Amino acid sequence: MSAPPPPEVIALVLADQVYRDEDSGKLFVLGVRSRIGAASFPLSHGHLVVYVALVNGRGAAAIGIRLIDADEEDEPLAEQEVIIEFPSPLDEVQVIFDLHNLTFPTHGDYRLQLLCDGHFLRERILVVFPKEA
Repeated sequence: MSAPPPPEVIALVLADQVYRDEDSGKLFVLGVRSRIGAASFPLSHGHLVVYVALVNGRGAAAIGIRLIDADEEDEPLAEQEVIIEFPSPLDEVQVIFDLHNLTFPTHGDYRLQLLCDGHFLRERILVVFPKEA
């Protein structure tokens, strides 16, 4: 029997904050970004949030993210994994990852990768660039 297909990625968003309204349960993604500027390096960045929305999943799945340099020469800057449950393939499941105390050693491209049960699903590029002081 073959393994079920991986879930479909509806959203993979890097932001400053995700807020959940207590009354409606709605999520608000604030400060969406694909770039971070820094006056000097290494850059200490206190907090980023990753918002993920998935459909077409079946049963339990380990959903993980990792933030790596573009060439994968160094250890990941961040890695997290959670176990989620898909009630049915039609249900959308939302996952929020909080990344704290990140250190970007130098400017350049970084890759935010999304994994399901250890298998690559999708990635986003995060550009860290030097800005004028």
